[in-house]
Amino acid sequence: MTDWTRVPVVVGAGQLTNREENPLEAPDPFELMAEASRLAAASASASAPAATPTPGRVLEDLTHCFVVHSLSVRHGDPAQALAERIGAKSALTRCSGMGGSIPQWLVNRGAELIAEGGRPRILIVGAEALATRRRAKKAGIRLDWPTADGWPDTWPALEPDLGVHPVERAHGLDQATTMYALIESAVAHAAGESPDLHRAAMGELMAGLNEVATRNPMSWFPSRRTADEIMTVSADNRMIFHPYPKYVNAVMDVDMGAALIVTDAATARDWGLAEDAVAYVSGWADAHDVWYLSERPDVHRSRALEACAASALGAAGIGADDVGAFDLYSCFPSSIEVARDAFGIVPGDTRQLTLTGGLPYHGGPGSNYVTHAVANALDWLRSGTGDHAVVHGNGYYLTKHAVGVYSRRPGSNPPIPAHQLQQELDASAETLDVMPSLEGPARIVAYTVPYDREGSPQPSILLVEDGARRTVAHGDVELTATLVSTDAVGMHVTVAPGGDGTPNLARA
Repeated sequence: MTDWTRVPVVVGAGQLTNREENPLEAPDPFELMAEASRLAAASASASAPAATPTPGRVLEDLTHCFVVHSLSVRHGDPAQALAERIGAKSALTRCSGMGGSIPQWLVNRGAELIAEGGRPRILIVGAEALATRRRAKKAGIRLDWPTADGWPDTWPALEPDLGVHPVERAHGLDQATTMYALIESAVAHAAGESPDLHRAAMGELMAGLNEVATRNPMSWFPSRRTADEIMTVSADNRMIFHPYPKYVNAVMDVDMGAALIVTDAATARDWGLAEDAVAYVSGWADAHDVWYLSERPDVHRSRALEACAASALGAAGIGADDVGAFDLYSCFPSSIEVARDAFGIVPGDTRQLTLTGGLPYHGGPGSNYVTHAVANALDWLRSGTGDHAVVHGNGYYLTKHAVGVYSRRPGSNPPIPAHQLQQELDASAETLDVMPSLEGPARIVAYTVPYDREGSPQPSILLVEDGARRTVAHGDVELTATLVSTDAVGMHVTVAPGGDGTPNLARA
């Protein structure tokens, strides 16, 4: 017999995008979060017109209020402030740490609370208003936005660093675009694709996301772009880091809010919700990879994500072929490609890889994009289009992963506990030593080339190794010119250590 009080379901979701360009009239992050929360409560009630409680009562009766980290909220405890604003005065409040995996991670923690039998009613909500902040700064306007008292009870605790090794940071690998462009070279090499073929494949991949964004009324950039437009360098689409032009980069300067309400299936039935009005969280998993990219033996893959995919699908009792649609984290092409491989999705598969539109086209509201993805998974299931959707969240540099399987029926097996999955990964993990410098023969593991705003290439950045040791080096002019026109992964170079703060220099 199924104990429905221990079966997690998403019962409501709300999203909004602010289009008001006047910073003095635009909503602040708390207004965005509060309205998204009300929309989520209304979404649950709209599916059961005769249901009680009302949307307002749904919020008042929340037992937990989890707020996704927001770059737009600079001070205090936003979770407590939001709970008071929406009337959830008895809710246990938590403000999350950072990372694109966080919303799904919070759903997973909520699912665990439900599986334990506590019958919680959980709000997961986040918002960013970075576009308004940017407009206000440009206009010299001081925003009189509310601040919260106290200090947030961050859950999980903030990491000591954001996944950047000191050697990586010292050599310019401290931007997301740099890291994911570096990964891209390793992905292309592993796929055996020439630069031209891989560039075309990236364009087709991102054009597929863009097409979904044009149909999503919440999208920040709804303009249709073809694969050629996405990958062709122009005045409006300058090269940022080879091989990434502007149009494939995540954009965080958006004004968006999204919220979810998660509870148990018995409570959903008590509220009058029909079977097809909820999304069962049928499988879930989360884990982190070797913390620093440069220490991972295989830069083109994520063992943690592969484990999460297998674990979450196993809990749901399905295989990847049973999934009707995916929302793979899409900050940059390499993030999608690595996730696609982890789920065993072959290029040319016609299933959607996003239900949202992707961070470059829908917009990437800080750590909160995946809240939108789960909301869209709920809408997709309610539409009757398919039986299973998978949502993936990725934090830092393919470092932290969270996976959720959303279905029209409960899962078949208990998920592997997160701590157990992490222990298994840690026990089998292999790492390479990362040195401040190396000298002599080395091999290129991955690389990228920065470009200035005028479109001129700057010294390339390479991850190189001489066996079990790695370092970061900068290519000379000749090597840099070679890197933009060929697959150079595996190429042998000579590295000279820098001195007096000079970076390591690599020559062909």
